[in-house]
Amino acid sequence: MTCFHCGRRVFGKFLRGKLPVRFATIIILLLTWLSVAAGPPVWKSNHPHPLLLTQGQMQELREIAQGPPTQSRAGVLLDRESNSQLWQWRGDESLPMASVTKLMTTLVALETLSPDDAVVIPPEAVDIAPGYARMGLRAGQKTSTLALLYGALLPSGNDAAMALAIAAGGSEQAFVAKMNARAKEWGLSHTHFTNPHGIDAPEHYASARDLGQLALRALQNPLIADIVATPVKDIEGFHLVNTNQLLTTYPGAYGVKTGTTDNAGQVLIAAARRSGQGDALTVVMNSPDRYVETAGLMDFYFDHWVWIDVGLKQDVLNRATGPDGAAYLLSTPPAPLFLQRWQVHELRPLRVVSFDAAGRPSGLYQVWYGEEKLVELPLQFQRQPTLSTPQPAPNGN
Repeated sequence: MTCFHCGRRVFGKFLRGKLPVRFATIIILLLTWLSVAAGPPVWKSNHPHPLLLTQGQMQELREIAQGPPTQSRAGVLLDRESNSQLWQWRGDESLPMASVTKLMTTLVALETLSPDDAVVIPPEAVDIAPGYARMGLRAGQKTSTLALLYGALLPSGNDAAMALAIAAGGSEQAFVAKMNARAKEWGLSHTHFTNPHGIDAPEHYASARDLGQLALRALQNPLIADIVATPVKDIEGFHLVNTNQLLTTYPGAYGVKTGTTDNAGQVLIAAARRSGQGDALTVVMNSPDRYVETAGLMDFYFDHWVWIDVGLKQDVLNRATGPDGAAYLLSTPPAPLFLQRWQVHELRPLRVVSFDAAGRPSGLYQVWYGEEKLVELPLQFQRQPTLSTPQPAPNGN
């Protein structure tokens, strides 16, 4: 697959983050003004196929340059499949992260515990910070690891997170050391943990960019991915409701975790996919309204980016005829591209077919964007049977 959201030749530097947004916006507005009098702007080059941008494409470029509306302290917008960062604001600022901490807690706990393992709930898990979110555990109760995972990730139970930490690490401190070791190993350089639940504490922080990468790892775990996509779960006598309201209000939402404390404010890591359109992952930290803001980020993604398969499909429109009159259907393996929607109309497919002296075919299939070759694949040939010429019926019986 190829990620081409950057538009390497058209506003390439801006879309790769090498030009200030204000400067790029001025260029876009100027070109838009000029195009009113002179027609669509032409991107000059020595290539025989310069890009011609319509008013609609210029408008889309302008909207992308302006970015999504946001009032949160920090955030990121990612394409999950390619792990491409599409937008960010203060993405590397370390901030209180609240209960999104529990994504790391559950990942590290599953390194030691199996879902079917029984855990005896220690008093430390029950006594933690009265008034904060709980699963509803009792000291001495025997509960499965699976139930604790649901309890930590759905109602954001601090008691469940602490029970997992002590069961997997032997003590809270030993378990937190494992969490920090994983953060360092995974390159989460603006993240540090002091507890397994996310209650406000000095030196307990993460950046929006780090949380995006943590969420990507969590979603790679099939069990965790299944849990965070569950709106409601009844398990071992517990009725657990997911705090992530987007699961039932935003089309395609399937995760991942909320967090709320006095210092962190409203935090939300969210994911949504739509068939044939894309798979978005967002993070907002210290947001005044995490659900409204995240829905806006998701809309921004689905409005402006798309995954498309530009591979050559085997059908009667894709044919080649050999020197001996033999017909071949042409095809290639799938070739997914991730593009800004305005770029889709600028793609140029090219087929190069040749036959050797024995009539054997070979060839290449290419997809170009301006001067940039995005795809090059060998053509696959399927020979079609030659239809025999009908013979006239003999005279007589």
